[in-house]
Amino acid sequence: MGHNRRYGDRLSALDPPAVAPPPRIRPQHVWVNLSTVQHASAVYPGVLVEWRPVVKGWEALCTWASPDGVVHTGWLPAMRLKPLT
Repeated sequence: MGHNRRYGDRLSALDPPAVAPPPRIRPQHVWVNLSTVQHASAVYPGVLVEWRPVVKGWEALCTWASPDGVVHTGWLPAMRLKPLT
């Protein structure tokens, strides 16, 4: 199993990536705002782990804890986040 005329050579771990990966970010502390018009303020401390582009801008992968001690992780719109200052 060496060279394959139809598909070319196999990739190895030393081959460069075909597309440059996005730069890694360091985890960042943020305020996660889950408030809605109908409910009282719901702003929790969280950690931003990663960004991704979406049709309407950007989303961030965040982890946050609600007051009842439950830890949540999910993709949130950028407008829901504020840097911790």
